[in-house]
Amino acid sequence: MAPPLIVLDTTVLVDLLRGFDASRQFVDALDRRITCSEVTRVELLQGMRPHERSRTERLLSIVHWVPVDEGIARHAGMLGRRFRQSHSGIGAVDLIVAATALELQAPLATHNVRHFPMFKGLQPPY
Repeated sequence: MAPPLIVLDTTVLVDLLRGFDASRQFVDALDRRITCSEVTRVELLQGMRPHERSRTERLLSIVHWVPVDEGIARHAGMLGRRFRQSHSGIGAVDLIVAATALELQAPLATHNVRHFPMFKGLQPPY
């Protein structure tokens, strides 16, 4: 039986790539399968520095990637409508990441907690 999932936001993966000990300890202690939305892959590749290419590719190879399907897209749209008045700074990428975690019924790990009001009590993972 596969371990349960955890969805990681770009902020946690960037910390891993930049070598932050706290992020490595957090990931090493997980008993869950590291899962990300495909939009997170886009963000990582977009922000990748030239000297980070090999580390980035290694990281990309160990993540379970979830495509944006119709269910996730519809869920993200609903979240956007629900929170557009109270949290106008939430972008489409964060809505898709949130919808991915909610559709998978998986916890979300992020440092950008203000963009994820749909997760009550969400705290940075480290």
